[in-house]
Amino acid sequence: MEENNNDVIKEPGNTSIGKKNNGKALASFILSLVGILIAGIPCGIAAIITGVLGITKFNAETEKNKWMAIFGIILGAIDIILVITILPRLYKELGIM
Repeated sequence: MEENNNDVIKEPGNTSIGKKNNGKALASFILSLVGILIAGIPCGIAAIITGVLGITKFNAETEKNKWMAIFGIILGAIDIILVITILPRLYKELGIM
C-alpha cells in the first residue's frame, strides 16, 4: 500500500496552507520600504515595476500575499513623490540650488 504525501490538508478558515509566497510581490514590498528609508527614486521605480509584475502573474490558487504587491506599488509611488517634492526644498534651504 502506497501513501500519497502530496495531499494538502485544508483547515477551516485557513486558505493559505500549501501556498507559496509571491516572490515579485515580496520584492516590491521590500523595495518600497527600502525606498522610504534610503533611495527613493530607484527603489520606488523598482517597487512599482515588480509590484505590477507580481499582480499580473499572481495565481490565487497557488500563491499568497497579493497585498504585498499592492502596498509595494502604493509605497513606491509615495517614495518617488516624496523625493520629487522634498529634495528641491531641502536643496533650496541649504543653498545648493
